[in-house]
Amino acid sequence: MATLPPTPETFKVEDAWKPLPRSVWNEETAAHLLRRLTFAATPHAVNEALKGSPADAIEKAFRDRKPLEMSADLAEFKETIQSRYKEINRGNYSEDERREMRNELRKEENKIFREYAMTWFQHAWEPENSATEKLVLFLQDIFVVDRQTIKDAPKLFMLQKTLRDGIELNYPDLCKWVSREPAMIDYLDLDKSTRIKPNENFARELFELFILGEGNYTETDIKEAARALTGYRVRNRYDFYFQKSLHDETQKTVFGETSFWDGDDVIDISFRQPAARTFLIREMTKFYLSDTPVPEPYIEALGEQWANREFNLRYLVETFFQSRLFYHPGYRGNLVKSPIHFYLGLCHDLKLNIVPFQSRLLRSMDVMGQSFYNPPNVRGWLYGEHWINSTTISARRQLVDYLFIGKLNEEKLNGNDQRDLEAARKAGRGDFLVTWERLKQLNQMDPEQISKHLTTFFITAPSRPAYQPILEEIISAADKPAKGIRHAVIALLQSPAYNLC
Repeated sequence: MATLPPTPETFKVEDAWKPLPRSVWNEETAAHLLRRLTFAATPHAVNEALKGSPADAIEKAFRDRKPLEMSADLAEFKETIQSRYKEINRGNYSEDERREMRNELRKEENKIFREYAMTWFQHAWEPENSATEKLVLFLQDIFVVDRQTIKDAPKLFMLQKTLRDGIELNYPDLCKWVSREPAMIDYLDLDKSTRIKPNENFARELFELFILGEGNYTETDIKEAARALTGYRVRNRYDFYFQKSLHDETQKTVFGETSFWDGDDVIDISFRQPAARTFLIREMTKFYLSDTPVPEPYIEALGEQWANREFNLRYLVETFFQSRLFYHPGYRGNLVKSPIHFYLGLCHDLKLNIVPFQSRLLRSMDVMGQSFYNPPNVRGWLYGEHWINSTTISARRQLVDYLFIGKLNEEKLNGNDQRDLEAARKAGRGDFLVTWERLKQLNQMDPEQISKHLTTFFITAPSRPAYQPILEEIISAADKPAKGIRHAVIALLQSPAYNLC
């Protein structure tokens, strides 16, 4: 039976953000941490985490991360695209020729973006990068930019790198870094804002979606902040610069404070507002903890602590994931996995590598509802139960079925898929489908032992009592043990319980 989430009446606010006592650091609490902080809780990862404290496990999850390097093709595209567009616009070409050349460049950029997406999935799959990349996904849902609008892979890569590097910053500094990113400047029209005609898009989203939340600012604050944010420009497509002649140098009044403010000043003033202490924490609980709102007294208590640490992001992450509130039984097995979490978790749980075929992986993510770097609007993805409908749950089941097809029929692959497969094998990445040999390893156990093993491994404790007898029946009913095991594993991975963490 599931435990109810805590309230200030049942779980004291003053205890909520204290570190979890070492006495209750066990297999269940370690698995809960790993399923939320990363994408899966494999037995090996749980055992490693139990060698130290929760603080040790969290520190290690971020310590060993590797940088995501820009590929050679992406770097070359970034270096040459500006001159190539100049050549198209200034060269001695007809309009039809120019149109065709632009179309070719767009096709090339789309190809490079898809390669970048595949590179990111492989990078996020690496266990040492999982916690960082999941946090990057969270930050991308705060600082939203979408591929539909920004059709420029290097800009998207650069913004994601800024978010990744920004994990080590104070949150006000990260907001300043983001305000200088070409992708964000383009997305929210900062490059169209002048002292004569300020554009309000960035100022509005800065308050509503980055720092304060809706209702914690006035239209006057937006208009005044927009004036302060004039002069932000990008040259040669990727280089930020401040054009003083376009900046409004007169006095502005933002949240009741008057002076000759610029964009960085506006961000600093925003963090002096009470709502800045709680907005990001509230969003963090939606992403990592619960679909239902966490009681405000808990949010406010952590916000006070965070503000006293100058809004340091590492402090927030470490405090959040060590806290007694995070490990409360009411917050286990209650959160729907995102499509990215679902797929990368499957790969870890099944000891598989990323499917090397661009079209299959990226199309699967699209149908499951989380197309890479392409949220539906400026508010980002809607998490939790919004991930689940008849179409997306069918896509999740189809993905599981694909991973269990056994042997790949390479003769039916198209030329692109054959090249992708060859490249993956050269890189030592060949195990992306479950083989019969893997399943036969469970043959040494009886149906009851197998069902207990699978439920312990794949799903959270609240769901296990209901699923163990079902799996045992599936295994016992099969004419061959290996077939029964296969059916049981697939049934469990396609179940509602596996979609929760």
